[in-house]
Amino acid sequence: MLGVQIAPWASAREVLSASAVLAKAFDVVWVPDQMLARNAHVLLSAVAATGNIGVASGITFPVSRNPIDMASAMATIGELVPPDRPVLMGVGAGGSLVSSLFSKRDATELLRQSVTLVRRLWAGEAVPLADFPLLTERLNARDGATARLTYPVTREIPVLVAVGGPRTLRLAHDVADGLLCTSTYPPLSYAALRSGDGAPVREISALAARRAREGRPLRLVYGLNCCVSADRGAARTFARRQAALAVGNPALRSKLADAGLDAESADAVRAAFEEGLGVEGAGRRLSDSLLDGLIVSGTPDDCVERLAQLIPVARSAGFEEFYLGAPLGPDIEEASRLLVGSVVPPLWPERA
Repeated sequence: MLGVQIAPWASAREVLSASAVLAKAFDVVWVPDQMLARNAHVLLSAVAATGNIGVASGITFPVSRNPIDMASAMATIGELVPPDRPVLMGVGAGGSLVSSLFSKRDATELLRQSVTLVRRLWAGEAVPLADFPLLTERLNARDGATARLTYPVTREIPVLVAVGGPRTLRLAHDVADGLLCTSTYPPLSYAALRSGDGAPVREISALAARRAREGRPLRLVYGLNCCVSADRGAARTFARRQAALAVGNPALRSKLADAGLDAESADAVRAAFEEGLGVEGAGRRLSDSLLDGLIVSGTPDDCVERLAQLIPVARSAGFEEFYLGAPLGPDIEEASRLLVGSVVPPLWPERA
């Protein structure tokens, strides 16, 4: 499966227009759930209703969402997607924007309880909320409250957990259908893959092997974050936004250093978020070396050259599914045309 991720920075009409072009080469559109940007579930619904391509939330998070609403939203979106198109739910604990607005205390346990609740709701169960004490507290649920969807969920919706530390890997083993990795996660970044440091990859490979022995194969999906434009400078400037969102997470500082990335630049990015300068201001503090360690950016030829080197490395690490990740490009319509016409054909010739 080959996907493409559209960040909710472009207008809803631009996202729909881009998805129509991208459907010529891709199987699924991933839309990240970014607070204060356009609503991911609304965008996913609109893309799904075209019937041309599958959809996936990539990622959504329960730290600031009600998991009952998450379950209902994705199940409803699933009714709009044709049976031969994929529907997936990517979930995680949230990144730097979540951290800047909400406490992430007990985020992994909250994620575990949320995924379990969502699955039980999709199965048609009447679910006592008391089974999920952390969620009960967060939702201010009434004593004895029971939740049940009022309609059947007739299709399977795989749940993929965004990669993180050891607790996240245990969570993925226990409750997920797959693991969602991305080049903007320092231990699995372009820089880390190039360096040949295999510790994080070995952990993921061991997890996948353990699941296989249990008869529960684990899908491994890798996001190749890229930003393309005929204007190299415009592409690189725009790519800084996505990189800033990734490195703004304070929990990643040690992982940046371990991957050989510019940790001092990341400190400056996080300070910009704390000063209220937003994504634009944080991106301006990002060094070129840190940008290139996380995101491929530039002209189509630039992107093809670097991706052609990185895809085989990711495959050798066990990743069998890919998506081209945000931000794609400063002009989403131009980026869509370039991806379909100039980037995908040399990398995946069968989709030309």
